[in-house]
Amino acid sequence: MESVLSSKALEFIDSINNSKNHHEALLRLKIGLSDYLNVYHIAAFINEAKGFYELASTSELRADLFNDLDELWHDLQTEYLIDKKVDALPVSLSNVTFSKPNQLDLKAFLVYTKVNDTNGFIICYYKNRALLTPKELTLVHSLLPIFRHTFLKLEYIAHTSRLLNEKTAALTVSQARFQAFAELASDWFWETDNQLRYEYISSAEDEFQAHTYQHFIGKTPIEIRSYDEQQQQKKWNMFLNFVNNHQEIHNFEYEAKAPDGQTFWISISGKAQFDEEGNYLGYMGIGRDISYAKQREIDLQKEKERAEKANAAKSDFLAVMSHEIRTPMNAILGMLELLEDTNPSAKQHELIDYMRSSTRLLQGVISDTLDFAKIESGTLKLELADTNLINLTKNLVKQFETQAIKHGIEFECTIDQSVPERINCDGVRLSQILLNLLSNAFKFTHEGSVKLYLNKSDNQIIFRVIDTGIGISEEDISKLFEPFTQFHSRQKGRQQGVGLGLSITRRLLNLMGGSITCYSTVGEGTEFIIRVPYTSIELPDENNEYAELSNLPKTSLKVLVAEDNIANQFVIKAILEKRDYQVTIVNDGQEALTVLTNDKFDLVLMDMMMPVMDGVTAAKAIRQDLYLNELPIIALTANAGLQDKEKCLEAGMNDVLTKPLDSKLLDDKIKQFLF
Repeated sequence: MESVLSSKALEFIDSINNSKNHHEALLRLKIGLSDYLNVYHIAAFINEAKGFYELASTSELRADLFNDLDELWHDLQTEYLIDKKVDALPVSLSNVTFSKPNQLDLKAFLVYTKVNDTNGFIICYYKNRALLTPKELTLVHSLLPIFRHTFLKLEYIAHTSRLLNEKTAALTVSQARFQAFAELASDWFWETDNQLRYEYISSAEDEFQAHTYQHFIGKTPIEIRSYDEQQQQKKWNMFLNFVNNHQEIHNFEYEAKAPDGQTFWISISGKAQFDEEGNYLGYMGIGRDISYAKQREIDLQKEKERAEKANAAKSDFLAVMSHEIRTPMNAILGMLELLEDTNPSAKQHELIDYMRSSTRLLQGVISDTLDFAKIESGTLKLELADTNLINLTKNLVKQFETQAIKHGIEFECTIDQSVPERINCDGVRLSQILLNLLSNAFKFTHEGSVKLYLNKSDNQIIFRVIDTGIGISEEDISKLFEPFTQFHSRQKGRQQGVGLGLSITRRLLNLMGGSITCYSTVGEGTEFIIRVPYTSIELPDENNEYAELSNLPKTSLKVLVAEDNIANQFVIKAILEKRDYQVTIVNDGQEALTVLTNDKFDLVLMDMMMPVMDGVTAAKAIRQDLYLNELPIIALTANAGLQDKEKCLEAGMNDVLTKPLDSKLLDDKIKQFLF
């Protein structure tokens, strides 16, 4: 009997170690055992959760020749063939015999082995002989380490094979998933040679997309670009510069030609590829069909242009409407001012007041409509300037004092000492905001009081307008600042305007960075609180401007008026002659140039919109052709927009007055530029 530690046994183990698979391992075991026993067949099983599983067998036809193994399998699952006493040992041996009618007389010995948490057995069959003798059993017992090693080898091969199968299955699933994603995704992969000719395009392999991309193969992007792309030399020169310098390409968009002559948009991104020696091989990257997104972009651009044209048309319409309505209004207000100078009776004074009030209301409606349109279109801009906040407030108060006395309403204005006298803000718009709030307060207050408070908090001026009027319900407050909104239907007889005042007020405050809040109780009154950010201005150390102006000498000025409307000509001439000025009237800008060539004037009042030559063109000619750079030119315009004012100033005019003409404001401008 040879020892398992002999050189022959070691060769036996090495032979088994060199096995490449289960079948070869058992076959080598069978050959090795032939030196000791004549073994007919060997099978190996491993014990798993679901029962015994066959690892390997020396016969591929086991089910035909050894169908009694099924019975053995059943016996092994129902009977404990291994002695319980040796179950804890790493390896043990049992002698087994079984036979069936009309079958081979089979006998076997069973080697049970246990490795860590794994256990199983190897069955060695022999036939046509008696059971193993004690001497043979002792021999087999000495070979148990080889059986155990064989089992370890089989288990290792099974484990490795199982891992390989799992990884292969996972890889197959991953590939299938990737393929599905690739088919669903709009991206595709591409490669070019070192001449930038497409060599591979993944979408060209797809039967649904091949017609779109297969013609790319063998061509460069230059060759498949559309006719419109060929005209964009700057764009493609930049692209070629990237390629020639082997730089990365990021989302380069271009229009390509399809085989049927149609065009479509694609976007490509790629990176230059090099071999191990640093030789340039070409580009590799991804592409994407962006035709849908590009069409949406084109459609959006068209819609934007259409909207801009519509907005421009609206602005032109509003400008024309403003001019056409304000021009006769200027004549009406001017006539009323002249009518007051004819010593009218008390009844006539009352009628004049009614006419002026109605005209001012119409003027307010027009201004609100135009302001709302400018705010909506984003063209309204604030004109920040040095503003005397105290004087601005006092002037507003004076406008409502007569109304308060007439209706028996207590009117009070309190300005806290902390409020700065001069601030940097848009004084016109701030006046408009306060005028809206005070007008509403007096409109809906039948008795009691209206109060205006000014205070300062940090960098904000706080205005509070409080009345004891009819009040506003909570439901109405939530809609108060919406455009074209009016409440108090029971006060219908007192309603005026179109419901834009508070909407414009809030939007103006938003432009200023301020805010407005309303608190009200029906039947008790309403309080509006507005907060306006400000920057204070240091008071100049000089004499009072108005004191100086009051001492100005009365001088007869020569004034040229360019105005095409006959009624406005009459009103402006009357207002100026009332001040002892010499007035010359012309109908358009061309006549103004002719008159200025032959005579000298102290001041020009220039209408902005006139036939033959408009005021802006005439002003440019006065400065550039006649070289009258010191001559004051004041524009008269019914267009109240900031853009119109900028046009006039850019043309060389000194200032702009808006129709209807305010005679007091005209006096201030004349004093400003001539004295």
